Amino acid sequence: MSDQAEWAVALDGAILAALQAMRDRDNADWSVQAGDLEWDCRATVRHIAGAFIGYAGQLTSPRTEGWVPFDLILEGTPSPSEMRDVLQSTGGILSSVVRTSEAKTVSYHSYGIAGPKDFAAMGILELFVHTEDLSRGLGFTWSPPAELCSRVLAQLFLNAPQDHEPWPTLLWCTGRIPLGELPRQKKWRWVNARS
Repeated sequence: MSDQAEWAVALDGAILAALQAMRDRDNADWSVQAGDLEWDCRATVRHIAGAFIGYAGQLTSPRTEGWVPFDLILEGTPSPSEMRDVLQSTGGILSSVVRTSEAKTVSYHSYGIAGPKDFAAMGILELFVHTEDLSRGLGFTWSPPAELCSRVLAQLFLNAPQDHEPWPTLLWCTGRIPLGELPRQKKWRWVNARS
């Protein structure tokens, strides 16, 4: 299996883990704020799904500047189970595009020109950190697979601290928590590897 195909499989696994974590929250109030975000939980899921579909668009219509000009619109007020369907379907689209894109494909992202593995890593990152935000709003436990966190760190955060567990390190890299003696970051970004 190619490294690119492995990233598609990793994205599939990440989506499954997130969906399983939130599957028992159908009776929760999805209009509450998601963690420290300004969005409610529905808007947060829409953001993740929008990232998935946007990344797929960048790979299928590679650009040197700017985003393909489209957006994801939800019909009405989807139920919690329908919101999970939105995540699964848009994540599946990104996974399929990562799996089938030419390995040499590169396209615009505001954090640097990116290739299929970068877009897969960004998709996993968006999913993991925003599922953390959802978990704080909806009251479920969330701890994604350490192996997938390590893959994302190695792909997008080359200067990440090496002496902590992968999940807390990923949360620190994205400005969500302090890490040991390292204070919570106010400004952060990843760097795409163009692969």
